[in-house]
Amino acid sequence: MWDDLVDWLLSLGSEYGVDPLVYAVIYVAAAPLFFGSLAWLVRSLRAGRPAALPLASTALFFSAPTLYVFLAGRNLPAWVYGALIGLAVIGTVFAVR
Repeated sequence: MWDDLVDWLLSLGSEYGVDPLVYAVIYVAAAPLFFGSLAWLVRSLRAGRPAALPLASTALFFSAPTLYVFLAGRNLPAWVYGALIGLAVIGTVFAVR
């Protein structure tokens, strides 16, 4: 089972022409940071505190592997470019407000 997991993680990067080890490390490392940011966001919203920074952190860690592929890879579907640009625009508008 462990070998299958390692093979799967290392295969993720090769599909997009990026270093599979770097992609796997970003993919695995971003998960706990995403969930921590999500908890921070929920606590901020429940307490009525500003949510711009926790929201930006959550979005960053959610999209970290895709951002790496966006910057260093190839063969990324067109909808991913649109989604990343859309997230950046929405995040900027929310932060300015």
